[in-house]
Amino acid sequence: MTPIDDLKDKVAIITGATKGIGRSTAILFARSGAKVIATGRSEDAGAESAAMIQAEGGEGLFIRQDVTSEADWKKVCDLALSLYEGLDIVVNNAGVFMVKPIEETSEDDFDWIYRTNVEGTFLGIKYGFDAMRKTGRGGSIVNVSSLMGQVGFPGASAYCATKGAITGLTKSAALEGADITPQIRVNSLHPGVIWTEMITDQFGGDEALQQAFIDETPLKMIGRPEHMADAIAYLASDQSSYVTGSELTVDGGRGAD
Repeated sequence: MTPIDDLKDKVAIITGATKGIGRSTAILFARSGAKVIATGRSEDAGAESAAMIQAEGGEGLFIRQDVTSEADWKKVCDLALSLYEGLDIVVNNAGVFMVKPIEETSEDDFDWIYRTNVEGTFLGIKYGFDAMRKTGRGGSIVNVSSLMGQVGFPGASAYCATKGAITGLTKSAALEGADITPQIRVNSLHPGVIWTEMITDQFGGDEALQQAFIDETPLKMIGRPEHMADAIAYLASDQSSYVTGSELTVDGGRGAD
């Protein structure tokens, strides 16, 4: 993960930062000199993330957050304003994954995945806009969607539906953000198969499975959280100052097949 100078002294909220993509992103941002508010549901894992941020010489902390709660979003954004006097970046990374055929997917299943993935992202944009307006220097919001928000996948219709919703939500929010002064950019990231707990908890983590994913990927390598952190840092930084409403697919070529 290569530090990005443009992130120095930026204030960033990163959700789902207790593991995987979120944790790697928080570490990279800290390494780049950003002030990081890492959030998630697990206090213990959050404390580990905060320690990793500080080990990089970065400034930041962990706060427990339920991304489906408006009160929690207000609390986290108010903390950024009171502690760091502003907010520049929101990374809406928190999400859940489920593999179930449509006929076996209950209404409760769908509501659960929709609330976290879609409503959590919507609230992150809503309160991010508000805090960035108050900060008065514009900003960047990165919504973590998925390759499965661009293409279908059998047995995961509910997940695909939520990630597709994030894709459309991002584009609409980007148009609204462009009308704010100073402007707020909004983009979506679309990971392919990334070797994190989201995959291993569902399918197991043996070497044969990892090799199967490698064989199916045109670049013949497994996706790592660090690859996504680099892409998120690009979208969050001034290096992408002319980029908004875009879908950045980082999947080793899987979606090109």
